[in-house]
Amino acid sequence: MNERVNVKALFDLTGQVALVTGGSNLGYDAAEALAELGAIVAVTRRRQAEADETAARLAAETGAEVIGVELEVTDEADWKRAVAEVVDRYGKIDILINNAGGRKVSVVPETLEEDPSFEFLETRLLEDWKYTMDANLTSVFLGCRTVAPYMKRARSGKIINMASIDGIVGRDLRIYPGSGLSPTVPDYLASKAGVINLTKGIGVSLAPFGIYVNAISPGGFYRKQPEQFVENYTRLVPLGRMGRDRIDLKGSVAYLASAASDYTVGHNLVIDGGLTSW
Repeated sequence: MNERVNVKALFDLTGQVALVTGGSNLGYDAAEALAELGAIVAVTRRRQAEADETAARLAAETGAEVIGVELEVTDEADWKRAVAEVVDRYGKIDILINNAGGRKVSVVPETLEEDPSFEFLETRLLEDWKYTMDANLTSVFLGCRTVAPYMKRARSGKIINMASIDGIVGRDLRIYPGSGLSPTVPDYLASKAGVINLTKGIGVSLAPFGIYVNAISPGGFYRKQPEQFVENYTRLVPLGRMGRDRIDLKGSVAYLASAASDYTVGHNLVIDGGLTSW
């Protein structure tokens, strides 16, 4: 019979080293959760000054050891440099959160309000498509590939890939009229669906080495979006609200980054207030 373990101990990350890409918005929430559980956190931004600023804020708010690391997540050479920087300093990386991503919209159709789906399909630039796929999907592949050898040697590791409910269902375009916001482009949905299945594929291949790879799919989180958008969006959510900044993501990060999830592999944890359960 296995020895009993207190559930609080399962979530303790004291002494572990975490690398979190994209230290703004949900990335900041994730980094904060790890820091509060005792981890040493390396948080990345595209520019060193921004990374240092984010790290200083996080350290001041949590009392944890936090460093800023410059990283362009679509560049394999930059991944190797950044990971080596963290490993040289701390000797290991126990946790990787692939959060950084984005999209590029160079052309916004004039008839957006009338038929956003058709217009974006017709006007989407191939270079914007490629940027979005690289930022959201290739970056995750590169992160996993760069960090995995260190975790393999340690026979231990947790990798969390940030996907989205946009990788599960199509975006309801009725939430955009009157908001002034551009709809989520189809390639963003495709890239996040790719993250979910990439997580499954990598998860089963790394599980024998004691490395746990899982994904989180957040729904819409409130980031001071226009009032009309918030109203349109919350009508779709059974809970009747958007996700709360610095609250609603942190529990899922704590679970998947800790020993509490030691029998969870290739899973996609959906945090959306029930939107995809209709």
